[in-house]
Amino acid sequence: MEQRDVLSVDSVDRIRVYVKHKYHHLPREKHAEIVVDAIVKIIERQLPEFEATMKQQICQALIQDIVIKEKRPVSLHDIDRACTNQIEQVFGNDAAALEQFEQWRTQNGMVLSEHEPEWDKLLSRIQRWFKRSKRALMYACGCLVIMLAAYGFSVLNASSLDHALPAIEDSDAVTMVNAETSLPSNELPRMYQYAEVDRDKLKAYLDTRQSKLVEEPYFDALLRTAKEFNISPILLFAITGQEQGFVHREHEQAERIANNPFNVFHSWQDYNTTIEDSAAIAARTIVNLSKDRPEGVDAIVWINRKYAEDPNWSTGVLSLFETITAYISNDL
Repeated sequence: MEQRDVLSVDSVDRIRVYVKHKYHHLPREKHAEIVVDAIVKIIERQLPEFEATMKQQICQALIQDIVIKEKRPVSLHDIDRACTNQIEQVFGNDAAALEQFEQWRTQNGMVLSEHEPEWDKLLSRIQRWFKRSKRALMYACGCLVIMLAAYGFSVLNASSLDHALPAIEDSDAVTMVNAETSLPSNELPRMYQYAEVDRDKLKAYLDTRQSKLVEEPYFDALLRTAKEFNISPILLFAITGQEQGFVHREHEQAERIANNPFNVFHSWQDYNTTIEDSAAIAARTIVNLSKDRPEGVDAIVWINRKYAEDPNWSTGVLSLFETITAYISNDL
């Protein structure tokens, strides 16, 4: 069986150092939350296409047993073993999961090991049991869902809600909502908050820069994120221009750079994720860093103090913001 590392100890250390530096203004418990979130995303991308709950359970097991306890890299072998354990625990009542797991093992070149005969027996036993018991299982699951739902509603009370809410309120995502606009409130000046833009003109400007971001899924993902966090779409695109020159479509690594054109978690090489993920992290960071801005200080200059090590970062972002705004307004 291939022993390629999915998540190395060095990678975890780099993420921790980066988060500590980038988000030093946040409490330590928030650092841990951001680090775990990044680790989970890295591991989840390597898992079979299981449903979300099963993926979460496997990730938790791998982080707890391998990363925290054993302090060693997470390998494909670890994922294979964790998936097998998960399937054993549910006793194979998910035929789709079994098929997805087998496809994953084939795609990753898993070969027979000393444990393989036992796995074959387990798989055969599960499949036979599933065929015999499918109808009874569906009935039992339906009853279980009804019982759990009834129990959940009976025990849900104000104290349990109060306990759950702080985890949401303390997250860096903005939670206050402006009743008039239905957009999240933040401390950005109005000019940097969300407003509809002429999509065609914005795309036309990006075309003048030979930008990969004019394509999908990148363009719509940035617009959705801008609205979700109440940030000007022009500002988000201006930041990608400053960080990665709008991702020139002819660059040999254009598709990978476009996954993280904000260089969150240091760079697109170190953290290659999805455009939705990187845009959300960048937007959340912008909103947080805009807080407590002294009077008379430009918001982008204020954000620059912690968003980027380059003191001229804000100058570049502001210039691009003004250029794009003028282009869309037909002033260029």
